[in-house]
Amino acid sequence: MILPFTITGTVIHGNSLGNTIDVPTANIIPEEDVTGLNMGVYRSSVVIDDRRYDAITNLGVKPTVSSEKRVSAESFVKGYEGNLYGKKIAVTLLEFARPEMKFNSFEELACQIKKDVQSILFC
Repeated sequence: MILPFTITGTVIHGNSLGNTIDVPTANIIPEEDVTGLNMGVYRSSVVIDDRRYDAITNLGVKPTVSSEKRVSAESFVKGYEGNLYGKKIAVTLLEFARPEMKFNSFEELACQIKKDVQSILFC
C-alpha cells in the first residue's frame, strides 16, 4: 500500500507499558485491512476530536511483550494529555521508520522506543 495511509479505530486498553516509561500510547485495532503494510514504526499523525497531532505509531503484533498475533496500532501522540479510551481516532501513517522486531527484554524495547520518539518526533 502507498503512504500516506489512514487507519481508524476506537481506543482500547493495552498493557499500559508505555505509561511506565513516560510514553503513553493510544491503542486501536485497525478497522481497515492492513495486510499490505509493513509492520513496524511509522512517523504519523493522529486526529482526535477534529484536531491533528504529530505522533509515532507502531503497527504490528508487539512480539516483545505479547504472543498474540492480532495486529494493532499504538500511537504516542505528541502534546496530547487526556483520556482517550473509547474515542474513535484516525491515525495516518506518513513515513516508515523501521521494521517491528522482538527485543530480548522490555528494557531493550523501552530504550529503542525512547530513541524512536526522539529521532522521529523531536529531531
